[in-house]
Amino acid sequence: MLYAQRYEALRKVLRDTRRKAGLTQVGLAQKLGKGQSYVSKIERGEQYLDVLEFILWCEACGTPSGRVIAKV
Repeated sequence: MLYAQRYEALRKVLRDTRRKAGLTQVGLAQKLGKGQSYVSKIERGEQYLDVLEFILWCEACGTPSGRVIAKV
C-alpha cells in the first residue's frame, strides 16, 4: 500500500472529486476506459496514479486538475 501522507491526501481528494461529479467507481472507470478495480486500487492506495492518468481522472470528473492539486 501507498501510505505517504501527501499521497493519502491526494487519494481522498480524487475520491471526493469523483463523488462530487456524481460518478461511481464504475462510471469513472467507463469514462477512463478502465475496469472498476483500477479506480478502486487507486482510491485504496494499492496503485500509483501517474501525472497523465491524474489529468484524465480530473477531466473525466469535469474538474480542472489545478483545482484538485490546490486541495492537496
